[in-house]
Amino acid sequence: MKYIIFVGNHKTFSALRLGVRLAQVLAWNGNDVILAGAKGKIPHYTGLKTIEFSPSATIKKLTDTFVKEGVEKVISFVSLPACEAAAGGKIPYLYCEPENFKEDKAVRTKKTILKKAKKVMVLAQTEKPLDKKIYGANAVRVSNPAVWVEHFNHHRPDCFKKENNILAFGKLTKSGGFDVLLKTWARLAPAHTSWHLTIVGDGPSKTSLNKFIEKNHLSGSTQIVPASSDIYSLMRNADIYVNPAREAQGTEDILDAMASKLPVLVTDVAGVDELVVNGVNGLIVNAAEEEPLTIALDELMVNWGKRVGLAVEASRLKERYPLEVFVAFFEQD
Repeated sequence: MKYIIFVGNHKTFSALRLGVRLAQVLAWNGNDVILAGAKGKIPHYTGLKTIEFSPSATIKKLTDTFVKEGVEKVISFVSLPACEAAAGGKIPYLYCEPENFKEDKAVRTKKTILKKAKKVMVLAQTEKPLDKKIYGANAVRVSNPAVWVEHFNHHRPDCFKKENNILAFGKLTKSGGFDVLLKTWARLAPAHTSWHLTIVGDGPSKTSLNKFIEKNHLSGSTQIVPASSDIYSLMRNADIYVNPAREAQGTEDILDAMASKLPVLVTDVAGVDELVVNGVNGLIVNAAEEEPLTIALDELMVNWGKRVGLAVEASRLKERYPLEVFVAFFEQD
């Protein structure tokens, strides 16, 4: 089967996360897979064929590309234009979005588009019955799965310079809380010379964060890498995952880190307590407070046994949010 997986771009939902992983699994299962999306948004580390479209690309342009590539099925993550293009080329299509998702700009024909889909996958956010009036009779609710990787591939990424590695991932804004993390790290790094901190992200705070790193002589133990980096390769080689957010920013990355058997240290923002049980499968500290974060991170770095215990419990989440079930929904049609 030849698939094209079209990854939509939206400020509140990381479609890239599931789109990339689904593409990889379908390819591993022997399918021909193309990963497509907006120009500059598609990663090239996957080894898959990619197609980038201009934001101004017309439906006809998308349709012509799908037909030219000989696509047999289109899978769209939060991209209704990709569905319209598939319909125009008489190509079966499946659509996926989180429950209660709202487009940046309302699409009047959305119900009609979803009605023509072979299946609509709705990522569960509640336990209420799925509203078929919104999504249509062909809609099914699925869990937002954990994207997990086996720990420790000994080919370390270049940004991991030391024996032990801390990974943090998020938007480089004030709400991301990375200023608090770096203040914490400035206190801890001199006493933990075998450790390295890697921050993955982009945003308006990047310049000020880099200035802080230089001013506090942290360049040898700290690095900021782009959000387009292969986060799963980084998770595979990390020892601790930290999310220092001041405000809720989604829990998908925390879920993936936990499923990948990483001990996680997170702040008490909304949604975190659905995954993390403090002291059991991770640690939760007060948001925007340097002292609790410092104490907790120091404890994880010095206590190998605690890291292992938290990581083992955290990895059980992949049983609650199985990726295999999610992939099967797309392969069955």
